[in-house]
Amino acid sequence: MDQHIRTSIQTNTFYYFMIVLAITTLAQLVTMVVIVFGDISGKEHLVAASVVGPALLGAFGVIRMLTNMKLIIGEMDADTLATNYGKEISAIPLNVLKFIFSGIFVALAIVQLITIY
Repeated sequence: MDQHIRTSIQTNTFYYFMIVLAITTLAQLVTMVVIVFGDISGKEHLVAASVVGPALLGAFGVIRMLTNMKLIIGEMDADTLATNYGKEISAIPLNVLKFIFSGIFVALAIVQLITIY
């Protein structure tokens, strides 16, 4: 694969990751505001579903995108790895980050579910 195409795919995957992270975080924050300030009596299950859905989408989306990013980085040739870009991108601890970000989404969902019930 052409290195310019691979670099473009890596950059786009990172931006997709950031978009999913931002949208899921915003959904979690809106849900938390509804839980804290809204009258959810009788609607607990609906609010719980709105907590679990974005949490699972965020967690699995983050894991999938960072796994894709790791696979793409693993296919870089020696010339690209020797560049500053190659060194910087290959130094990112993607395995650790995917579990940290996923854990944050799951932990927030657990806190929100405890708050609901």
